[in-house]
Amino acid sequence: MKLPIDSLSVRVLSAPLREQVPMSFSALTERRSVLVTVGAGGVTGTGETWVNYPGWAWRERLATLDGLRPLLIGADAADPAALMSGLAARLHGVARQWGAPGPLWQALSGIDMAIWDLLGHVHGRPVADLLGNGTATATRVPAYGSGVGPTGVAELTERALELGLTAIKIKVGFGEETDLTTIRGVRAVAGPGLPVFADANQAWDPATARHMCTVLAEHGVAWFEEPLAGDRPDDLAALAAATGAAIAGGENVYGAPAYAELMTLPALAHVQPDPSKTAGISLSDEIGRMPGTAKLSPHCYGGAATLAASVHLVAAAPRPGWIELDLRENPLRTDVATGLGVGSDGFIPVPTGPGLGLTYDRRTLDRYT
Repeated sequence: MKLPIDSLSVRVLSAPLREQVPMSFSALTERRSVLVTVGAGGVTGTGETWVNYPGWAWRERLATLDGLRPLLIGADAADPAALMSGLAARLHGVARQWGAPGPLWQALSGIDMAIWDLLGHVHGRPVADLLGNGTATATRVPAYGSGVGPTGVAELTERALELGLTAIKIKVGFGEETDLTTIRGVRAVAGPGLPVFADANQAWDPATARHMCTVLAEHGVAWFEEPLAGDRPDDLAALAAATGAAIAGGENVYGAPAYAELMTLPALAHVQPDPSKTAGISLSDEIGRMPGTAKLSPHCYGGAATLAASVHLVAAAPRPGWIELDLRENPLRTDVATGLGVGSDGFIPVPTGPGLGLTYDRRTLDRYT
């Protein structure tokens, strides 16, 4: 069955934040998302492309999607993985000369997510049932609360516990005293037994990473996400050998070869492609099936479509990991669509509707457009 694409439309969403979201490298001042809708034969599917940074990324994304439009119209959406890998190969040289593999992959990821949603509607099946060998059996997936620290530590930890979440990820990379204050604040609310992960957003050089991994491990941190600037497997392997740290990463890795190299790292406990940023659904699914021991725990710091895509991916993964649930305010995740929610036991039910399983509220979309 052929499914020629006949339309591509884009909608930019923005929601101001009452409080900034601090990161080790910058601060998020508003939530942004670009929705990508692909049509074929009267059926549509909607995905999301990541535009958190820089502040003007949404403008670049509009230009890139407009440039990709002639390559998409008429292309066959029946095999999203083949279409995405073909486009990536065709545009690899352009991205190299452009010096922008990230923005290209981010645009392709939004398109790919939209095509999987479209395909699910065509077949009347959830995306999870279409992935891999089509035998996904998980009906729910575990979630951890992320975005805790360096501000709002007690409030966000309490929020995680209210949701029944059984693990928390803290933001680190703000200096030793600040990072220790964050982990101590979590422990003061949640006690010593709650699993805690740490995300440095590539803030540390090797010497600092060795020190901080050792210090934070004394407070029970289970794994360290992006502890080093860059994603070089040799550097990560050296860090793991020196400290015994379990490593997580992948949200800033682009292309199947780079992920395959990352997956050879014995200390890699969780691989974290982002279905809206680095890999779409197609490559994220492929990464989760690559040789290795790392569990698939997608990076998810976007809107409703990215969270839904992450849930479907983990539900279908042979080595399922965690779902990242941002605890901070994000109406682009909580308000624009229905069909996805968090249970009281810390699990997220896998949507059973076709495609990603989301139904968008048009009035709310218009409000944030």
